[in-house]
This record gives sequence, C-alpha cells and structure tokens, in this order.
Amino acid sequence: MNDAPLPRNTRRDVLLAAAIIASGAGSGVLLWRRHDLVARLFNPLRADRFDLPPLPNLLDARGAPVPGFSAEDIAGRTVFLNAFASWCPQCRAEHGALLAFARSGAQIYGVASYDDPAQTLEFLRREGNPFVRVGVDRKGYLYRALGARGVPASFVMAPAPHLALKLEGPLDIEQMRARILPLLAPSKP
Repeated sequence: MNDAPLPRNTRRDVLLAAAIIASGAGSGVLLWRRHDLVARLFNPLRADRFDLPPLPNLLDARGAPVPGFSAEDIAGRTVFLNAFASWCPQCRAEHGALLAFARSGAQIYGVASYDDPAQTLEFLRREGNPFVRVGVDRKGYLYRALGARGVPASFVMAPAPHLALKLEGPLDIEQMRARILPLLAPSKP
C-alpha cells in the first residue's frame, strides 16, 4: 500500500467537490421542502379524482349524517370548497364568516385537512357546522392538489373540476360576498 499523502491540488479538488455536493444537496432539500414537491409529486388526489370520506359522527340539524364527497359528486357543478383545520387559529377566525355565509344560503363543502377527526368533530359541534358536506383529508392532499400551500384555503370550482378561484388565508363575510358569491350565482341568459 502506498501511504503517501495526496498531492496538494488533488486534496483541494476533493474538498471542493465535497463542498459543492454538500451545498447542492442542502439546496435541493430546501427547494424540495419549500415548494412542497413531495406533496406535488406523490399526491394521489387531483381536482378530477378524489374521494373524501365523511367525518364520523357528524350530524346535520335534522340528525342525519353529514356526507363526505368526491370528485364525482361535484363534477359539472359550481361549488365552494373550504379547507380548514380545528387547530388552525386563522381557520377559527374565519369560522364565524363561514357560518354567516352559510346562513345567507351559500352551500359550502368543508375539507377537514391535517386534522384529527375527533378534534374536527368537537370543533364543529362546539362552534357550529357551516358545511353541507365535510370530507376528511388527513394529509391535506386535496388543498395541495388545488394549488394551496396551507389552511385556510377557499376554492370555487365552476364547473368542477375547473378551478375558477383560489383564495389562501382567512376570509371575512364581505370578501365572501364580493369574491365568492358572484361565482356561485347562476348566470343569467
């Protein structure tokens, strides 16, 4: 075996190559996480292909179970979707506006994202349920498939699966009336 030290230029080249590889790998990891590439590349849901199960034990005002929903249920229809989580402070702030919007006649489909179903159920029972349907999306796949980066996120699909509007962050009732209601209203001939 030859135990002679590497020539100075070769040692520098090896260290430089290692530094380049390490910085490239670090940059790649940051980009991968920042742009949610894992969710985008390995997301099993799409706007035209999803099936969200109902929130167990959630009942409507008549005592009937509130159903989940799928892409097939909304295909060709204009719908308002709201992705939320019970633990999200912005979702909690938006909730009163959703209740008021629902009382005014709007039909809202809820997407319980990144949440424990028991916590979602407790939240909706305590605060009120503005949703005509609630689908459980434990991994947040649907809102990411629709291009949002977090909750709350609101979408109007007109007609589904076409995405007509995406709004990220909490909305107040005035924003819902100004931005969402016109898209939900039937078009006049």
